[in-house]
Amino acid sequence: MNAKNLAAAALLLFVALSVVILVRREVREPTASEAASAAEQLPDDALVVYYFHSDTRCPTCQTIESYAHDAVQAAFAEEIAENKVVWKVVNYERPENRRFAADYEIVSPTVVLVRTANGEVADWRNLMRVWELVGDRDAFTQYIQGATRSMLGS
Repeated sequence: MNAKNLAAAALLLFVALSVVILVRREVREPTASEAASAAEQLPDDALVVYYFHSDTRCPTCQTIESYAHDAVQAAFAEEIAENKVVWKVVNYERPENRRFAADYEIVSPTVVLVRTANGEVADWRNLMRVWELVGDRDAFTQYIQGATRSMLGS
């Protein structure tokens, strides 16, 4: 066997192993924490502020998450302490969370407000303008806080 055949065999082995690893990732059983996340219950009566991210955490995505978290914390500390506002970060590309992408029309990382009543979704808004406003922190903060106030009815 010459060097060329060895290189070809090594390359084929690499490709075969890569395919096996990718298939295993897609068909593996969810871990206990993933299963718990999937079975997570919505609060009875609250506003859930979700930051949905993908497997890829780009710098702009991280800025959106940080700005949104800060905007909610700054304006709704009392509501957070009373569990009237709940902040959650969810990877919508994980198998156990893929339903969120369909439920809330998520096509990229975003902030979604979900108002619950009796543990069910009563209303929701996908705040897709976060991408447009991320370059202007004041406008971004006003957008998040205004939408949150509107969903709270205050």
